[in-house]
Amino acid sequence: MASLRQVLQQTHRTLESYEIPDARLEAEVALMNVLRIPRQDIFSQQESEVTSQQEQALEEILVRRQKREPLAYILGYKEFYGINLLVNPNVLIPRPETEFLVEHTLFMALMGMESADLVIADIGTGTGAIAINLGIHLPSARVYAIDNFDPVLDVTSYNVRSHNVTDRVTLLKGNLLEPLPEPVDVIVANLPYVPSSRIATLQPEIQWEPKTALDGGGDGLDLITQLLNQAADGKLKPHGVIILEIDPEQVEAVKKLATQLFPESELTVEKDLAQMDRMLVISLASA
Repeated sequence: MASLRQVLQQTHRTLESYEIPDARLEAEVALMNVLRIPRQDIFSQQESEVTSQQEQALEEILVRRQKREPLAYILGYKEFYGINLLVNPNVLIPRPETEFLVEHTLFMALMGMESADLVIADIGTGTGAIAINLGIHLPSARVYAIDNFDPVLDVTSYNVRSHNVTDRVTLLKGNLLEPLPEPVDVIVANLPYVPSSRIATLQPEIQWEPKTALDGGGDGLDLITQLLNQAADGKLKPHGVIILEIDPEQVEAVKKLATQLFPESELTVEKDLAQMDRMLVISLASA
């Protein structure tokens, strides 16, 4: 039988031959899953033997990965902000960039927004990645997680239950802010913002993901524009804050719209790990 070290090296080479981004990391994650061990054991148990059954399970993953099916869909989960979330082809796979939305909301809470009355809306919740983390880290807040599709909300519901935040996170179905039963303090949203014409040019893995979670219309701003108009129509408290993930090329257009709808607001743009403008924060005047 081959050693863990040998299997890891071979898996890495195979993934590289498929031109898989981050081939080394994916090789480690695949082995962690097949061997059911934490990542540190991959390095501390390099000479342990890998059984033929485990090699076969790994080969099945590689066959699917060669077709550029995302590893998260193959494994059925994705790690996000320290928790594992169920994922399937009905939902967008959570990205590291979106963790900034969670971090900024938590930062605002620590700076004085948190109270028993703090109400947050996560719009286009998908897996529930944002809503669940806010529920975990802000136990006194109430979080609405909203999406427009039943298969998506099935995934959200499973993840909410799995992380024991059903008492803090309420699922709602509907178009953006329309289902909200009350104005909220914070709107956080990672909505589809890819221009329609650009979808076909994205990497092969993204083609496996639901188009409804990616396609933002002609300029990528259809849903963001609709969300901001809804927010200005009584869905946000007077001191409220909107936190949006956007494409760097959309910053000026979204800032212009936000200034028109919320003329007294303060606008802040935050960068992602790649130092690209990725998050727009709209803070109303009395915040």
